[in-house]
Amino acid sequence: MTNDTLLKANEIKDELVGYRRHLHQNPEIGFDLPNTVAYVEKALLNMGLEPKKVGKAGLVVTIGNGNGKTILLRGDMDALPMEETTDLPFKSTNGYAHTCGHDIHTTFMLGAAKLLKEKENEINGTVKIMFQPAEEIGAGAKDMAANGLLENPKVDAALALHVTPDLEVGKFGYKPGTAASSLDGFFLKVQGKGGHSSEPQKAIDPLMIVNAIYNQMNTLVGKEIDPKERAVLVIGKMGGGTVANIIPDTAHLDATLRSFNPEVRDYLFKRVQEIIDATVKMMRGTYELETISTPSLYNNEELCKQVAPYVKEVIGENNLQIDEEPLAGTEDFSYISQLVPTMFMWAGSNGLGDKNYPLHNPNIVLDEGVLPIGAAVVAHSAIRWLNDHAGS
Repeated sequence: MTNDTLLKANEIKDELVGYRRHLHQNPEIGFDLPNTVAYVEKALLNMGLEPKKVGKAGLVVTIGNGNGKTILLRGDMDALPMEETTDLPFKSTNGYAHTCGHDIHTTFMLGAAKLLKEKENEINGTVKIMFQPAEEIGAGAKDMAANGLLENPKVDAALALHVTPDLEVGKFGYKPGTAASSLDGFFLKVQGKGGHSSEPQKAIDPLMIVNAIYNQMNTLVGKEIDPKERAVLVIGKMGGGTVANIIPDTAHLDATLRSFNPEVRDYLFKRVQEIIDATVKMMRGTYELETISTPSLYNNEELCKQVAPYVKEVIGENNLQIDEEPLAGTEDFSYISQLVPTMFMWAGSNGLGDKNYPLHNPNIVLDEGVLPIGAAVVAHSAIRWLNDHAGS
């Protein structure tokens, strides 16, 4: 099958590669994306578009006739605070790295913007493209939504792509229903009373307190959750103190909770805080607790049924698979999926075959052959969905 949008995307592949390599070589993190935002903004202006800033560091452009329905496309822009160790000539050297592929996601959306601008007279409605910060800290989509992303015009549906080295280029996948886990983070500081190791009776040992919390928290999933449910609670950071003969004044414990069932999530979220409160008070300490929460990503079944045929028109009938299991990780596009019907898809981008590395690995290499395919998939799907829903 020959698809016109894919043909057009392949014609601008060199331009897309240029975008991607610049972004890859100059990563920034969180909401602190001044150079990335300026680069994306300039590229959009050069296409004849008018990007608008939304929230702390987001950008939005709209393309279409302003009538009918509106569909949202998402590309995240932020990188990770880690070194890249590939041999790519355009590797990052600034201590940050696009090891999750957000440089490619941003390029998908730049490509889609160009394709859609050229086809603007074919769009029966409006396409809104969001360039999102801070996905890796679970805050960017929420910030943009809170600052009017889904209004003016009101968004009726949303699409997003995420690269994966688990699929070869040209293959796509999606999971209807719950598509990714929720994430809750707990960041605990326990205040004890420091002292000399020869006089423990005069001190309140915060290390003993966090150790007790650690042990109790690790019984939660195994002893208080139905074995048929899926949840994981991991304490990834814990400690305090400086030398063996000093009882420290403070200690810390950081944990993450991932789950799929909202009732299980609510129960565990509450129980973790009960354990912390009761244990610290029982052992005569005080504490400060910060939490972060990202809901589960939900793929609307009806929207998936509508969009899947459009995707196949670009990549072929046999190249779109339905995944049986949700992602164990978390994706903050979930904030959007809680508010409008959403379809989130995986885009195959394996660059090294059997020797490839997983996302977030410093050695990962993603295949740039996915760039025109991803841009074509979202642009074509947006046009087709709007045209099929014109007047509805």
